[in-house]
Amino acid sequence: MTAVVFAAPGWSSATPECDGVRELFERRGLSVALETTYTFQGIADGGVRPPLRRLVSEDDTGNVASGTLQLALDTGKAGWFEGGTLDARLEARVGRSLVERAGTVSVVDNDALFPNVVRAFDDEVAAVTKLTFTQAVGGGFAVFAGLLDAAEGDDNDLAGSALSNGHFLNSALLYSLVEDATVPNVALGGGVLWEPSEDVSASFSMFGTEETAGTNPFEHTEGTTFSVEGTVGHTLAGRSGAQTFGGLYGIDARRVDIATDPRLGLVLLLRGRGLPRTSADTWAVYYNAYQFVVGDAERGAGVFVRFGFSDGDPNVVRWNWAGGLAGRALVPRRPEDTWGLGAFYLGLSDKDLLRGLNVGDEVGGELFYNLALTSWLHLTLDAQVVDSGLPRSETVWVLGVRTQIEL
Repeated sequence: MTAVVFAAPGWSSATPECDGVRELFERRGLSVALETTYTFQGIADGGVRPPLRRLVSEDDTGNVASGTLQLALDTGKAGWFEGGTLDARLEARVGRSLVERAGTVSVVDNDALFPNVVRAFDDEVAAVTKLTFTQAVGGGFAVFAGLLDAAEGDDNDLAGSALSNGHFLNSALLYSLVEDATVPNVALGGGVLWEPSEDVSASFSMFGTEETAGTNPFEHTEGTTFSVEGTVGHTLAGRSGAQTFGGLYGIDARRVDIATDPRLGLVLLLRGRGLPRTSADTWAVYYNAYQFVVGDAERGAGVFVRFGFSDGDPNVVRWNWAGGLAGRALVPRRPEDTWGLGAFYLGLSDKDLLRGLNVGDEVGGELFYNLALTSWLHLTLDAQVVDSGLPRSETVWVLGVRTQIEL
């Protein structure tokens, strides 16, 4: 979840009315993309048990609407200088989700966390989540710096990434949760990107560990994270696939921040409890891979896996595993529909940070089918079941509908 992607965002699902405006902007070097997403979810059974439920919500339904505006300026096309790209992203979110009511460490609606404005969780928020300049320097190398959206890494073509709104909804299937201890949504930083070929890419980056979404990033500089990630594409039995390897090392990050990140769903459990204040180094490594076994990315299906390991103290997630099946065009006459079936397992730490809380491991599964109603309008039907790792929660069943518009 840490490598930064610098390709200009496209208009792959634009409406016909947008084509003229899009082409006008692109001739001048500016790419524009707009996405809006609305997710409605309901709990069929389980979740946070009374009396703790009264602190969250007695409502068994939740809904979140979000919007993302992406801009990318190609300095060469703009007539300035060759090889430069300025990327910007603005995100907003409204509504109250089921994240806390579900009572799970994994998040049942990952989109409800972005932008990750911690002080305004489940509230109306808006934030600039990316303002990064990238300059190609030759030999497949590029350097980048600015306000980084570190959630772009750990991508998987079949399973998606933390910023996906067209794949799974549960965060444990979108990236390795061992990354949350050291990777914010937004932070100042920079690094180097290397792309020697279409099938090989690697990056090294350094950025602040403290979340800065919705705040002045120069006032939040607690901790530093060093990240390396590489992806290798391959062909097996004539079918495409890829493998991604990543490593993280964080220094000077406060443990209290690691434990209370909303992405880990532990906020309610830890409310009012004193936490260790020492700053300890933390590390994590992660891996994801996918392989098509039938067809290809245009019309096919395959398998995917994710693994992650960490120090387990102060990182609250010791290890994670996720895997499943996913693909496109399951129904012959619906070539743009996508689908996925996945399961995950989280091994939580019982060390100093969570000692005495009776936190256990968490296991869950999810099934989704994404209907392409038009080229720009998608409707996702989703079902999840999670046996929570938190002591005051029961196995939760969550049903949901997500509507996504891409312009």
